Amino acid sequence: MNKSVIRLVVFSLVLALSVNSIAFAAEGDAGETRNSGGTTAADIGLGVASFLVSIPYGAAKITMALLGGIVGGFTYVLSGFNKKAADQVWYTTIPGDYIITPDQLRGKRDIRFTGVPPEDRPAESR
Repeated sequence: MNKSVIRLVVFSLVLALSVNSIAFAAEGDAGETRNSGGTTAADIGLGVASFLVSIPYGAAKITMALLGGIVGGFTYVLSGFNKKAADQVWYTTIPGDYIITPDQLRGKRDIRFTGVPPEDRPAESR
């Protein structure tokens, strides 16, 4: 990999973590409070942090989904056209979160990098 790309990724992660910690510190301040319960500075900081974190996270998730789609296709063919076997790969690698939202950074929502195969899902979510 090119050194400038590595530097850009490292810089983005450091910046995102810095902005994220500033936003959490701002949430504790007695600044202007909006109806959502957070301060404007915290919301802006979390928005910027979620954008910056989503760049490398989204790239990794897209790579995983593409590779999962290819491997699932091979699984389908090599298993004698067993769709259930291919679905195990596809449902695990393709669904999930492709971006990080401010609610996920606040801890209000879980970050789902992988999906859940149909057999492992609760009956009401199928």
